Amino acid sequence: MPSETFFCPRCSRQLTKSAQAYVLGEMMASEDSNGIFMGEMASTVSCPGCGAAIDAQKMMQGEYDRQGGGSSGVLVFVVLAGVWILIVAEFDQPWWVGLIGGLAGAGLVDWLLSAARKNKKKQAR
Repeated sequence: MPSETFFCPRCSRQLTKSAQAYVLGEMMASEDSNGIFMGEMASTVSCPGCGAAIDAQKMMQGEYDRQGGGSSGVLVFVVLAGVWILIVAEFDQPWWVGLIGGLAGAGLVDWLLSAARKNKKKQAR
């Protein structure tokens, strides 16, 4: 099932699909659907962030729905590690200091993973 949002393949900005694009994507995903439509979609849509032309057919099929993925487990681990280090490892800090440290560490890891993905995309071009 296609998502209501998608990510620009160039700048990774999250964008919202139009109602028409979402419905057409739903119909493409269903094998036994028929329909009559008034008007047609443009072949490309533009990203408001970077101005890139995004293939509307791929967008409706859901190829741009998810970006990367797999890093949420790493982020949860970093938060828990921060809490454990500051509480259990006997640094005599309150729990909220560990939580703040873990969240800051998770933000840093997320930023590094995002930068690595963007760099990998640039090298692929």
